[in-house]
Amino acid sequence: MRVLYSFWGFITPLEKNTVVNTPDGERGNRVDFVNELMKRGHTPVQLQKMRDEEQYPGVEYDDSGFPDGDLLYVEWRWPTWKNSGENPAEPDYSRQCEVLDYYHDQGIPIIIHDGDLKMTPEEEARWPNAILADACVSPQHQTRKRITIPWCNYMKRYFEPVDYSYNYTYVGNNYEREEPFRKYYIAPSKALRGRGVQTSIYGNWLHKSPEREDPASLIKNSPNVAYGPRLSYKDIFGVLNSSITVTHITKPAYTPYGNITGRFFEAIKSNVPALVPIEFTHAIPVGLADGSLLVESTEDVVRKVAWIAGLDAAKRKELVDAQEEALRTVIDPRPEWRADLLEAVLAGERFA
Repeated sequence: MRVLYSFWGFITPLEKNTVVNTPDGERGNRVDFVNELMKRGHTPVQLQKMRDEEQYPGVEYDDSGFPDGDLLYVEWRWPTWKNSGENPAEPDYSRQCEVLDYYHDQGIPIIIHDGDLKMTPEEEARWPNAILADACVSPQHQTRKRITIPWCNYMKRYFEPVDYSYNYTYVGNNYEREEPFRKYYIAPSKALRGRGVQTSIYGNWLHKSPEREDPASLIKNSPNVAYGPRLSYKDIFGVLNSSITVTHITKPAYTPYGNITGRFFEAIKSNVPALVPIEFTHAIPVGLADGSLLVESTEDVVRKVAWIAGLDAAKRKELVDAQEEALRTVIDPRPEWRADLLEAVLAGERFA
């Protein structure tokens, strides 16, 4: 089949994934999905502007027309200060809506994957025949039922665990996570510094934006935190691998539904254990059955970072192995699963 694919991001193998200035959270997963489609003989057709440096072999591109296709798969984009208004700097939202309007009228199957839970009830109602989905264990329900489509990833390990580390790390952008960030990173940073552990943060935290706290204020309010720049996707794994542990903070809007984000995959692929906040109820199994990697307070973070730092590489790898096994009991992240779903939709199976 020809899979019409609307997304605002990249299809780039890890070794070429060097773009830094992007919020594309799917860039590490999308290539696995596309490869699985092509392995089955399907043709992906990218309907948004190509942002990669070169075309991905086997993928067709059309960012202005409406090519023939059998099924439309949309990674939902929402209005932002960049893509909305009279003279938007980026065309992704308007292009997406044009694509959805056209193919909805054509009557082909449509799946809208609302990975960031940003779709409004009015937008859902605009395309009543589309299958709605998100990446949550318990999908959001606004105007009608949704299905779960997890982020997909082969979770290949890129490194062995390091012998030692002095960093407690977060790699990710300042994106609606202020409360858990303060609780699980800023609050324990002083006590961790006293134990010889540096709290290190990488992302857009020191970039000025109308959507974020002023960087000068952030620095003054977190004197024991070291802020680094955004990283390319390729470089994320080396930074994570050289860390004691990370904490899977998430947007409060995700917590009730269990949106298992790509951060879970990145930690596993980097062979670094991850702490899981207890309020993230759907992800509690990833904190392991004995609760050894669950946290609910600043004191928990300090104590468990120190504990993990004292483990040898083999013991830390055992924790990561156990977390991967537990994650697979919560969701099925295999690209094969997502490709199976698309084929079932095209065959007429009903999911709403």
